[in-house]
Amino acid sequence: MRRRRFSRLHKESWFVTKSSLVWIKVMRLQPFSVPGPLLFIRRISRVSVCPEKSAMDLVSGYKGVVGLVFGNEKSGSSNEDSYVECLLDCISNGKLSEDRRTAMLELQSVVAESSNAQLAFGAMGFPVMMGILKEERDDVEMVRGALETLVSALTPIDHAKGPKNEIQPALMNADLLSREADNISLLLSLLSEEDFYVRYYTLQLLTALLTNSPNRLQEAILTIPRGITRLMDMLMDHEVIRNEALLLLTYLTHEAEEIQKIVVFEGAFEKIFSIIKEEGGSDGGVVVQDCIELLNNLIRKNASNQVLLRETIGFDPFMSILKLRGSTYSFTQQK
Repeated sequence: MRRRRFSRLHKESWFVTKSSLVWIKVMRLQPFSVPGPLLFIRRISRVSVCPEKSAMDLVSGYKGVVGLVFGNEKSGSSNEDSYVECLLDCISNGKLSEDRRTAMLELQSVVAESSNAQLAFGAMGFPVMMGILKEERDDVEMVRGALETLVSALTPIDHAKGPKNEIQPALMNADLLSREADNISLLLSLLSEEDFYVRYYTLQLLTALLTNSPNRLQEAILTIPRGITRLMDMLMDHEVIRNEALLLLTYLTHEAEEIQKIVVFEGAFEKIFSIIKEEGGSDGGVVVQDCIELLNNLIRKNASNQVLLRETIGFDPFMSILKLRGSTYSFTQQK
């Protein structure tokens, strides 16, 4: 099955909080020999988030940089663990809303860029993020940040230069998050929120779970009342949301006969062909391709869906997509 890289609608800049960060610049040191061109490594230590640890963090941050430069990987990993822990502590116990939101922004950025941070987040971060999604629905900015951080924790980082047997934190995190059916139920409930970004990141997160733990998520969704109905409703949402829902449903219906039947019962054929028509039929782009891939999942090796398709909307929509005209391409009832 074709896989598409998860897209980001937007990415916040570090410069938003530059005034509250400490930057360390490490240049080539003499008489030590560091291979390669002049080296600049950025390490950051949050001052206003954890003011009581600022001096210690600055020192540990420096040690982490030196460890990375001279090959002490454990030092860098330990530093990132401490940094993730500090940010999570601020998010959980911070008194000022601005500090908590800034910490969330920084956590999302470091988790998106570092495998070590993804591992650290997997060990400590899920209860904090799920607690925000459950108990702080009114704080839309925090809910957005929690969802985007979860997406980053489940999105693989390029390991092209690493060993093939290297641990994949994104896969481990997906397994941890999908173990509890209540987590999936909570995520599906977010699809009814009014905020566009909340629905968008929720769909991205569910898609990330499906690509990493498909069977477990398929089983969970079947047990959740109106779970598939909520996903189908997204096909009638904003264009960007609709496109994400199409990709999600394509993964969800892959080799899942029971889910295929429910999706069709929820009016999938009519909605899919309506989208294809809106996108220009056979002249459409990747959205039409996703629609056709979803249709293929729904009718291939599923006799009941094939019968339902023939007896409800028939084959005219297919002929319209293929631009077939004239008696040469007419279908008898038997065909």
